[in-house]
Amino acid sequence: MIALHDIPDPGNLLPGIRIAWWIWAFAAIAIIALAWLIKIKSTQASQVSHAHDNSYQSCREELIVFREKLRGLPLADVATCCSLTLRAYMRIHIDDRALYETHDEFLLRPEALEHLPRGARDKLAPFLSKLALCKYGPSKANQAASEEIIEESLQILQGLESTRKHEIA
Repeated sequence: MIALHDIPDPGNLLPGIRIAWWIWAFAAIAIIALAWLIKIKSTQASQVSHAHDNSYQSCREELIVFREKLRGLPLADVATCCSLTLRAYMRIHIDDRALYETHDEFLLRPEALEHLPRGARDKLAPFLSKLALCKYGPSKANQAASEEIIEESLQILQGLESTRKHEIA
């Protein structure tokens, strides 16, 4: 009679799974590149948050320095500088794209400034319209009006800063 035997283990018959040396090298390079990218991204994020923290102070200083250079400048130049400063601050803190728009485009966008409290919106929108009138209207050097615009810009900037949520470390 024929003796029954168990099925032999096929593991001895199969060749081992060999991974080529270049696959190991590629995996090592990919891991190093990924670690490097993560380090770069975290560095950029810390630089951006640092810029966020200093933006109020830098915008305020920019307006104060500009106030000292007003002599003989047309009102349009003063209004343009104030508008750019305020819009740059808004771009950083409320992620508003007003920096990249004309005043008419800004007015036609219904969601503009919706991130701000109503009181801030009620002060900012008319002031931006006033700046637009000064920028695009007839302009000549007017020291008193220029100083008034810069003072209002500083007040608006301070108001915007007071609405910002501060991170406590």
